[in-house]
Amino acid sequence: MNPVLAIVAPFLAAFTIPLFFVFRKRWIGSSIVLFGILSALLSLFVAAGGERAVVMGGWNPEVGITLVVDSLSTAFLILAALGFSASLSAATEAFGYGPWRFYVLFFLSWAATNGIILTGDLFNLFVFFEIFSVAAYLVVAYPPRSWQAIEAGFKYLIFGTVGALFLLIGIAYAFMATGQLNMAILARVLPRAPETTLSVVIGCLVVGLFIKSGTVPGHFWLPDAHSSAQTPVSALLSGVFVKVSLYALIRLTFLLFGNADGRVFFVLLLFGTVTLCLGHLMAFQQEDIKRLLAYSTVAQVGTIVIAIGCASAGGIAAAVYHAFNHMAAKMGLFLVAGVLAEDRASRDIAQMRGLFRHRPLFVLAFCLFAASIAGIPPLNGFMSKWFLLVAAAERGALIPAAAVVAGTVLSAAYYLRAITAFFSPAETEPPHLRPHPVTGAIVMLLALLGLVLALAPYIDPLREGLLAVGSDTSSGARYIGRVLQ
Repeated sequence: MNPVLAIVAPFLAAFTIPLFFVFRKRWIGSSIVLFGILSALLSLFVAAGGERAVVMGGWNPEVGITLVVDSLSTAFLILAALGFSASLSAATEAFGYGPWRFYVLFFLSWAATNGIILTGDLFNLFVFFEIFSVAAYLVVAYPPRSWQAIEAGFKYLIFGTVGALFLLIGIAYAFMATGQLNMAILARVLPRAPETTLSVVIGCLVVGLFIKSGTVPGHFWLPDAHSSAQTPVSALLSGVFVKVSLYALIRLTFLLFGNADGRVFFVLLLFGTVTLCLGHLMAFQQEDIKRLLAYSTVAQVGTIVIAIGCASAGGIAAAVYHAFNHMAAKMGLFLVAGVLAEDRASRDIAQMRGLFRHRPLFVLAFCLFAASIAGIPPLNGFMSKWFLLVAAAERGALIPAAAVVAGTVLSAAYYLRAITAFFSPAETEPPHLRPHPVTGAIVMLLALLGLVLALAPYIDPLREGLLAVGSDTSSGARYIGRVLQ
């Protein structure tokens, strides 16, 4: 199956939904559901279709638009399909089908996400990042009557624009130095560029992706955006959106930078450690349940950056594994937190006392997700952190490894504080207790996914898939050969 279909399907949805609004309003709900199913299925079919490279229009890779499906892009296509599907289902329950503009932006972001994952050249990477970012800014600011969401979206816009500027400068310098934009060709010619030019290219691209992913010091937009957005959007932001930039960081680091200048891995270890520590320390101080989860996401971004900085196949496998684990757990946590906050009409943890009596399944799911993301054995979060600790030990990165262990203790402490409140007796009954059957089903499926991921090291296809992602991505030889053969 041609990988362009994974991009075209959600783009088609984004441009078709307004036509349904104008000509067939009663079909909007059905079209949103059908386009969501189609986009997810095509993404999964492309991921299952095997590794290949397609140059659109029959051009040579030097001038054509190249789409590449390899083990790394396959993994993130699956992650995006699962995350967007879960968020879309939650959004239809929370918003209904009336706000059709929201779903236009939703499908635009989905199409751009798949484009970032599949593209094989730097310029189209930038183009897809811009489409993705514009849609993300507006999705965060939905609905426009919420001043907190508008402020968070504006802050996201400012930081995202700065990140895009750094990306564009890095891409421009790479093109001026080599005359190439195809990433497979750049992997061969970029190391021969002058050292100063190479440093500028690497520095600009890494800084841009740091800002886009919420890595310190470009993390200031993330807590506001994730906590102020509507619950389905918060889940999508944490579960998928930040992973897109981390995917690009993995791809560019090992394909372009690793052979050119190995010092970039030290930078990743340093900033990943700082991000992890700051995220956990800030989360420990939060009284707002969604801001606590948002700062926890900052810490988990740092964990994945540390795994990338280990500069090994094991580190990549740990990064991808933890990205999946974080997606499942953090989307579940945001969805549960949204339901509990609605029950109490407050996001203050102290106001959520006694909710176990009224929402036992949601509270128990929160406990499971929290234990997973904290890294409590034998859950899936522990498994991916163990992969990371092994990779860090092989690298000799003892301080980042110690930070990961300390972060596990801190995260267990601040999640335990929230869980204790849920089980404590309440002075008043919750004013809001409307049913959430769809959200409850999604939460149960995410919990099931987490349990399956916990068994990944013992399931041969999953274990071999993770090891293949690590070995193929760390060398880059198969990627280059597939594009240029």
